[in-house]
Amino acid sequence: MTLTATIRSALMSLAVVLAGPASAFYFKGDTTGSPTFDRSVADFSGMPAIGEDVAYDVFAFTVTADGVYKFGSLVSGYLQDSPAWDQYLFLYSGSFDPTAPMLNGVAGNDDFPDIGRSGFQTSLTAGTSYFLVTTGYEADDFGGYLNWIHGGTVVPGIPESSTYAMLALGLMGVAVAVRQRRGVDTLH
Repeated sequence: MTLTATIRSALMSLAVVLAGPASAFYFKGDTTGSPTFDRSVADFSGMPAIGEDVAYDVFAFTVTADGVYKFGSLVSGYLQDSPAWDQYLFLYSGSFDPTAPMLNGVAGNDDFPDIGRSGFQTSLTAGTSYFLVTTGYEADDFGGYLNWIHGGTVVPGIPESSTYAMLALGLMGVAVAVRQRRGVDTLH
């Protein structure tokens, strides 16, 4: 995951945390300018040529209770400045690796209930890390989206360890700068 995608995911997670837990969980984003990957077909049975180099966005989460959860997208292009586009949703368990899109696939869908929207339902296990990937049908399918998860309390994912490492390095850099600044102030 790139730094931009990590920051975007962290901001989406923060917005969701501030909203609090609910049985219907909504989140929005935009795949414009996002990293790309070669997506699988909806049932993870293969790799179609039509799905090469499609932009994607990842939402990491866990759930607090075992059960059946429903996933979906509201009308694509819901943002006035974002045209409609043909959206795909994929769910991964444990991890998501864009270089191996067949690995850890749980569910995927295109055209539910009609072209441009997607959705599915599947059983989830409490405490398991899940990754909902929003992507397009073709390389020119990208834009704003509004997705939902229904069925229980969704907890936004913990950022990847590399994100914590970058945060720690940044905080250490600030601490060093403050310490150096205090040293300069005491010399004057």
